[in-house]
Amino acid sequence: MYIDKASIEIIGNKWEEEKEKPNKNSVLNSFNFDDGIHAKDLAKFLEHLQEEHNHKFCGDVDCHITIRQRDY
Repeated sequence: MYIDKASIEIIGNKWEEEKEKPNKNSVLNSFNFDDGIHAKDLAKFLEHLQEEHNHKFCGDVDCHITIRQRDY
């Protein structure tokens, strides 16, 4: 399956050097696939993100998928 658009946001606590407390619910990283991506490649990307970049998903993961049927 080909996904026309996909975006991923990693939200967490962001520490700043000058502050004693982290900024909660900050966007730590984001990825956009505006040109589209194959579903298998997106799955591989997510696996690589967790394994190689230390984004341990030990919280909530939300996914929203919309499929629009075309009239031919």
